[in-house]
This record gives sequence, C-alpha cells and structure tokens, in this order.
Amino acid sequence: MKQTLKHVLKASVASQPETLRAAIRNLLFEIKTARIARRAAGSFQALQGRQHLKIHIGAGDDIRLGWVNIDLALRIPPQIDPAAHPDTIFINYDLRRGLPLAAGSCDYIYSSHFFEHLEYTQGLRLMRDCYRALAAGGTFRLALPNFKGLFEAYLRGNESYFDLVSVRELLPEVEPETETLVDHVNYGVYQAGEHKCVYDEEKLVLVLRKIGFATVAPAAYQADVDPASPLRRRYSFYVEAVK
Repeated sequence: MKQTLKHVLKASVASQPETLRAAIRNLLFEIKTARIARRAAGSFQALQGRQHLKIHIGAGDDIRLGWVNIDLALRIPPQIDPAAHPDTIFINYDLRRGLPLAAGSCDYIYSSHFFEHLEYTQGLRLMRDCYRALAAGGTFRLALPNFKGLFEAYLRGNESYFDLVSVRELLPEVEPETETLVDHVNYGVYQAGEHKCVYDEEKLVLVLRKIGFATVAPAAYQADVDPASPLRRRYSFYVEAVK
C-alpha cells in the first residue's frame, strides 16, 4: 500500500502547481525517513548496555573513527573500511526524532553545524535527549554558525570577512553584477531553506543551563575535535556543556 501511494504521488508531482508539488515532496520525504527510522532501531538496540560512548550527531561526511556517527543519509567515505574499524558505528537516522540511547550511556556528544537545520522544538528535544544520554560529568560540545559575526561584518561593510565564500557559486540565481554583501547574509541565514533556526552564544548557553547542565560556557576552537577547515573556523562559534 505504501509503495503504491509513493508511486502515485511521484507520478502526480510534475503536473501540479509548485506549492502542491512541494507538499507532495515533503510527504514523500517523511515516508522515506519513517522507513529509515524503523531500520535504525536495530542499530540502536545493539548499543544497549554499552557505556562510555562517544556520539557524533549530524556527522555528514566527517566520520569519526571510534565514535558512533549518526545522520540522515549517512555516507561512509570510500577510504574508510567499516570491517577494519569495528569500533566505529554508522547509523542512518533522522535525528528530528530524538536520540534513542540509554540514559547515562555516553561520555561525549559532539555536533557541528547541525542544530540550525532543525526546527526550534526539534532541536530542544534533541538537546534534552543528549543531556539524558550523557553520564554524570559527560560533555556536550556544539559548533554552530556565527550569525552575530555575519551580521556585524555586514553592518560594517567588511567584505574581507566573506572572502572564503563565493556568492556566484552558492546563489547562482543572483543576477551577475548585482552581488552585494546582503547576498552573503541571505545565504548564511537561510542556506536555500535548509536553515530553520538561528542561535547565538547567549541563547544556546541559556537553553543548555535550563535543560540542566551543571556548567555551560562559550568555548574556543579545539583542534582535536572541531573541523579544521578555514570556512568552519571563521564562521563558527562553540559552546561546551558538562552534565
């Protein structure tokens, strides 16, 4: 029945107005993610009873050896052979649904440029799940887009702040010879509709304290855990919370 519905919806997409096409695409996506979540249940069940886990949520292509790497449509880089790294876990899962790990099973949870892709309520639920999953004294470290730096550079007219990003490549729809700094703001904030929520250090610290973390504070770049790309280093802020 579900497969039939899926084929019917796909066949009707091209003939519908854009708003309806978008609604159909969203429905197909939700059907797909529900199936992915069901398949991931066994992977999470296999972690039951494990302790001292290191979790990388929203891993993308940044696979951490020795960690549990979780993301939707997770891709294992070709240079990594899962059989050669039995201590490295890969779970394809929709984190909008939370983090189904046992309470107190994790020592460290890390996320880089992921929570801005969640609706605020989804992000809050996931942060609470991270708190629950951490053992006492465990660390939750987050890196997020530095929107404050983006806005400040825009207001100062600081073009050099944006020189790591090509608007022409990222926003090909912008007419040639009309590019301005506000195009960088549009991409940074909205990222073609992928960004759902804006955070800054003050907001994130208050939210994590409200959840119950014992200590929460802005942090500096940490070479042994944060992505080293110049792009991420310039356009990120960091917060670390300890349970």
